[in-house]
Amino acid sequence: MPMVKIRPKGQITIPSEILHAWKIHTEDKVNVNLINGIVTLTPVKRLENKKSILSYAGIAKGMWGKTAEDIDHFITNERESWEK
Repeated sequence: MPMVKIRPKGQITIPSEILHAWKIHTEDKVNVNLINGIVTLTPVKRLENKKSILSYAGIAKGMWGKTAEDIDHFITNERESWEK
């Protein structure tokens, strides 16, 4: 986990690998929140493009099988693996 230093005016430098993964650039804006003692940074453009929960419908389609039988088989195997 990268570590950063707080500068005299409260500034930090976000490591370049995080900026790259975040796909943000110089002059982009981020929202800063304090939640349960944890500081979170969220790019503003991500908030502007926020999707409806319905846009995630079907995101896991096929993950547990393609047919009802495949899915039932997967669930049965999972349940049998649980400690009793």
